[in-house]
Amino acid sequence: MKYLRYILAVLVVVIPCVLTVLIYNDKITQNSPVYYKQGTDFYNNGDYQNAYYNYSKIKWISPLYTMALYKQAKSAQNLGDYSTAAIKYKFYLEKENNGIFTDSAMYNLAKSYFYLKKYAEAKEQFLAVKNKNENKPSKVDYYLALLFKQENKDKAAQYFRSYLEGALSGEIEDKTCVLSSAEELATLGINLSDKDKQLIGQAYYLNKKYSKALEYFSKLPVYKYWDYIVLANHYAGNKVIAKKLIEDGLSLYSSSADPERLRKIYNIYTSYMPGTKVRNWTQMYKITDGNMLKGNDYVMYKLAGMLPLDKAVELYKKIEENYPSSDYAPESLWKVFWYEYFVKKNYAQAEIIAIKHIKRYDKAKSRPKMIFWLAKSYVKLNKISEAHGIWSKLAAKYPDDYYGLRAESIINKRNDFWKTNSANNITNKEALGFPISLSKLDIKDLKLINTIFSLGDYEVWLDANFDDNKIVESWFEARKGKKASSVVMARDTIEDMTVKPPFISPEYKLAYPLYYTDEVNLQGKKFNLDPYLVMSLIREESYFNKNARSATNAIGLMQLMPSTANFIISKFYIDAPMEKDITDEKVNILLGCTYLKYLKERFNDNDLYVIAAYNGGEGSVNRWLKIKNSDADEFVENIPYDETHNYVKKIFRTYHLYKKIYE
Repeated sequence: MKYLRYILAVLVVVIPCVLTVLIYNDKITQNSPVYYKQGTDFYNNGDYQNAYYNYSKIKWISPLYTMALYKQAKSAQNLGDYSTAAIKYKFYLEKENNGIFTDSAMYNLAKSYFYLKKYAEAKEQFLAVKNKNENKPSKVDYYLALLFKQENKDKAAQYFRSYLEGALSGEIEDKTCVLSSAEELATLGINLSDKDKQLIGQAYYLNKKYSKALEYFSKLPVYKYWDYIVLANHYAGNKVIAKKLIEDGLSLYSSSADPERLRKIYNIYTSYMPGTKVRNWTQMYKITDGNMLKGNDYVMYKLAGMLPLDKAVELYKKIEENYPSSDYAPESLWKVFWYEYFVKKNYAQAEIIAIKHIKRYDKAKSRPKMIFWLAKSYVKLNKISEAHGIWSKLAAKYPDDYYGLRAESIINKRNDFWKTNSANNITNKEALGFPISLSKLDIKDLKLINTIFSLGDYEVWLDANFDDNKIVESWFEARKGKKASSVVMARDTIEDMTVKPPFISPEYKLAYPLYYTDEVNLQGKKFNLDPYLVMSLIREESYFNKNARSATNAIGLMQLMPSTANFIISKFYIDAPMEKDITDEKVNILLGCTYLKYLKERFNDNDLYVIAAYNGGEGSVNRWLKIKNSDADEFVENIPYDETHNYVKKIFRTYHLYKKIYE
């Protein structure tokens, strides 16, 4: 009985204590997300002091504790308090030494030591990061070079070279230290090798320091760097020298020049000539063809593009025959096809050329176009079943290509490819969630990411050590309000895919997002326009960047020229906004839709002509309508302005893709 009394007494004391601890810990667990969310809100608004304070209130018992440590470190670093940042990063790494944020923590700990002038600790930490990432070129090389600069110049030079080689080759995305690395290597006090001089020269050239670039390129063999020397002189304003270098070196050094830089040199040299463009490029062709110079195919292609098709066709034939592996051969053969099909009406010969193109150039961008027009040739030759068989295969293989979409409309006997529907209404406004399916995260990491995302912390993903998908990066760009870069990133990712994803996939929804939907629907209804067409125009004109301004001074979402905006304002008695207000999304969409309505009235509601006129001008379209085209497809192919020709196809491709994705 005596022991029982002791046991009961202990229980009376212990149980309340345990319950108190449990309740307290439960309260901590419940409060932690609140503090984390508050901290993230402050962090996202740049208030790192209050962010740090809120993150510091999260206790060790919380599942969010390690992430709170990491965010405290980030907050302190942003405040310039590198001492606190180093303490927190170090503490985080003790808790989490192999997570998706470990590499970022190690790198930032090293940077904190560096800024604290604790160079021994910084060097050790940077080397640990370097070794952990299999010694791949990275920005770590730049800091290691700075750290070795005093004690071992050869080692420092090795790291500067590694960083420059990685950055200049594109292996390192962060190029912020290229110029600094070049200047450091140049003044390191070592004997510079030809490779060093090349890297330094390229770094200056990349940063448009052309006179400095010439200091180093001029010390190198001319035959290796003639193209850089010519271009640097031209851009530095030394045009007389550049012209002389071209004339003296073209036949000697063009064979070793980089193809892209050589094309620039040909463009520059023809701009130096006193005659017309056609005359200058004819002269350039005589030089390159007579001397069998590298890039002759490019010169021929440029010249041919300035001539009427009946005069250019022989040049196109020569390109395809003499340079079958040229980048310009597939398009040249297409031009030969079009001459036979449209000008000569020789459909049997056109068929032969198309089959040759399809067999030879299986990866050419013009391949879908050639397949489509082979089928059109079959129709002309009364081979209807063969034509439909080709169109069916084209639609299946290239489901998101303009010609694939056009083929699909033909085989499904839809005659509305060029006709939009003003009764449409965009209703899908649901924000696209994080594309988890593309992230390949481990279960534990997936749980962590979902938790911190639910608390509004999206920025932290950019620090994750993870071989992510570009679509994931595109999604983050969209979350940060960088609409244009998000769309371009998703667009390029899809273009690189051999097998396309379903239209409802995150890839397509990011490449073809819905922004400014309320305003687009409103103005579409007001002016009897299909909102999907307006959305397509905005995407192709500006990629949803309301502050976009072109080289020709077209402004805003719908890229309106000030003269066009003024015309609309005066004709339709719209309250005249200041030019700066044209970038306002509501004003820009209103003016753009008003102009579309005007064009629809001018062209009898023919959407194909409306879109061509929106880009090329109504006067131009009126001239093009005088060409005797047998159908709308021929009208599109015969648009003489390359920009408008491609623009029309892009708009209708985008229009039909929007409908597939969201309807």
